Formats: sequence, structure tokens, C-alpha cells
Amino acid sequence: MKSLGLALGGGGLKGLAHIGVLEVLEANKIPINMICGTSAGSIVAALLASGMPARKMESIALNLKASDYIDYNIAGIVKYLAGLCLPGLRVKLNGIIKGDALEKLVYEWTDGKSLKDVKMPISIISVDIDTGQEVVFTNQDLKIEEGNVRIVKDALLSEAVRASISIPATFVPLDFQGMQMVDGGVRNIVPVSAAKAMGAEYILAVNLGQEIYQTSVSGIIQIVSRSLNILTYETSDTAEEIFADLILFPRVSDVHLEDMDKAEQIIRAGRRVAKEQAAEIKNGLED
Repeated sequence: MKSLGLALGGGGLKGLAHIGVLEVLEANKIPINMICGTSAGSIVAALLASGMPARKMESIALNLKASDYIDYNIAGIVKYLAGLCLPGLRVKLNGIIKGDALEKLVYEWTDGKSLKDVKMPISIISVDIDTGQEVVFTNQDLKIEEGNVRIVKDALLSEAVRASISIPATFVPLDFQGMQMVDGGVRNIVPVSAAKAMGAEYILAVNLGQEIYQTSVSGIIQIVSRSLNILTYETSDTAEEIFADLILFPRVSDVHLEDMDKAEQIIRAGRRVAKEQAAEIKNGLED
């Protein structure tokens, strides 16, 4: 069989659909040889590479509350507002959510493993917002021809995920090795190019962005998230057409970061689309 490279795209809470996809692949005994993830996809990629089965991921998700992973930057917001009121006091606000809580959860879920500790080939995508450079956290020697990509091999899985999920203006950027790391979706929302660079012979991509938005947004977090989704997904089509052998589009309506009550239906959407394409995936791998 061909080696399967799974590329899991970003999309906030819609990333739970990736769990459903993994469940179907496991049920059909379809081996995943390497995995790549951006933003929400990086969380699932890190958990899988650390050895966690999809059913365990689902159990964690169904018992998770928004307050477990959303830690608002209250002190930063208060200081920023004070700076607006007090002349001469300049305070910068880099994000509404600190991101520490989510990083701590991923550290616990992955048993504190680093990139070097896991056997499964993995790549997690982030961006240095100061230079615009794509940063790939990986345990592999990648075949990358582009000059504007930096490879990082020495990091915890939790650090790589924290870097990859940092939606600009929503999460505080991660300071890492002199870089300000933000969401990998800024440059590579569905990391099919990373899967290709890792040597995958068959690339299965999961794109969470094919939708017509049916709900209005309000507040800075929702507005920024929606704007980035519209921009990044529309600019990722070319790479997916070139590198992906098959793209799955879980049918998930627009959800917000705190909508954990919809976790079960989001996972089910991923399971449904993977079941529909399971036979084609098998045929592609055996071709």
C-alpha cells in the first residue's frame, strides 16, 4: 500500500470533526503513516502522534468545558483600558485569550512528550508574525524547496500546538526562540504541502472551511476568526489541488470557540464524511 499522509486543517472548534475521521480510519484498519496539522488540526495530530486512540479523544472532547481551555487575558485587557484613560501610559494588548490553559491541557494529554519522543512522523504549522515566515515543527528531515520556511525540531508537542493555534488578535502570540508565533492558518491552513515534503505517497486532506456562513458574528474574537477563515481558506485551494489525492469536507455549520455543547455533532460530521469516502481511500492507497 501507499504511505498515507493525513493533513488536518484549522477551523477552531470544527477541528473536532478530525476525531470522527480518525475513528473511521481506525475502524477500517487504514494505517496513518504520517500526520500534519494546522491550528485545531495540530491538537488532534499531536494527540495521535503521542499514541492516543480516536475514541479516547472523543471521550475527552465530550467531557470538556469551554472554561477548561479558554483563559481570558483579564490583566492585559484591564491594563490596556487603563492605558487608554491615563495620559502617558502606553500598554499593548496582544490577545484576548492567554492560551496557557490549552497548552497545559495538551501537555497533560500528550504526557509531556516532545517532537523527538514520538515515533510517528509529524509536522505542525505555525507562523512567525514578525517575519511572515512559516514555521514547521517536525521530527522529520523535510524536503522543502521554499526559502521562507523555518524548521524546528526541538520543542514539546504542547509548545508546537500552542504556537499553531494562536489566532491573531484572539490568542496572545507564543514567544518561542525569539519568534512571535501565531496561527499556522495565516500561511498554510490545510498543510498538504507539509505532507508532501514528508514523503507521503497518498495525501488525505481534511478541510473544515467549505461552508456558507449562516450565523452573524459579534465581538472581536468572532469577527477576527470569521475574517481569517474567509481569507485563508480561499487562498489554500491551489496547494490542495496540486498535492491532495482526496479532500474531505465535513459538513459543519459555523461554531464559536465556546460551543462545546455541539461537540458530538461535530465529531459525527467528520465520521460521516469519512465513511462516505472510506472505499475510495482504500482504493487510492492500493492503486
